[in-house]
Amino acid sequence: MRLLEALRTHTRHPHDALHTHPLLTGLSPDQTDGRTITLRDFQHILLAFEAYYTHAEAACVVHWPDDGGDQAPNAPVLSWLASDLAQHRLDSWATRIAFKHPPIDTPSKLVGYLYTKQGSTLGGHVISKHLERRLALIPRLDQWFFAGYGSHNGAQWKLFLDVLDRHSETLSHSEVILSARQAFENINYFCDTVYNMIKTETLYEA
Repeated sequence: MRLLEALRTHTRHPHDALHTHPLLTGLSPDQTDGRTITLRDFQHILLAFEAYYTHAEAACVVHWPDDGGDQAPNAPVLSWLASDLAQHRLDSWATRIAFKHPPIDTPSKLVGYLYTKQGSTLGGHVISKHLERRLALIPRLDQWFFAGYGSHNGAQWKLFLDVLDRHSETLSHSEVILSARQAFENINYFCDTVYNMIKTETLYEA
């Protein structure tokens, strides 16, 4: 089984779990529970992803090997999220969430992490259009993280797949898959945590 196929197979469950997470309800246009996303919902989602990626990026202590410029794309998610938080006048919740992220300290672990990060730009492209329709948030003006690379999302994903395919034989497939699964599970943890923080704060406000 090719590495890409193995990644899709072994990460399907934690990936699909995010599609039904209560924090993310209404974020995708194909959700059919009838709930429409509000601006406050969107802001809470931003806080969850910014907190997750702050921890995850800090855990990256390895770089892609320098082998003549064959670098895997690495989406500048924290830069995009910083623009989002500034645009919506939000303070980061990253320090409010205690989490010990395991180190991403081998090329194989990095590839697993990048698979989730780069792959999210594809779904983000669809979500970005949905946010524009529902909340009038203009991509790369009012919202950056889900807009990602903009019209270059597809090209960047194909470039990542090309690098993945070329280096597949030198990577530990089990380590790549475990790292990708952990990334999806960690995102779920941060969504859980922010969702519960919101419920608690709403209770005290009431």
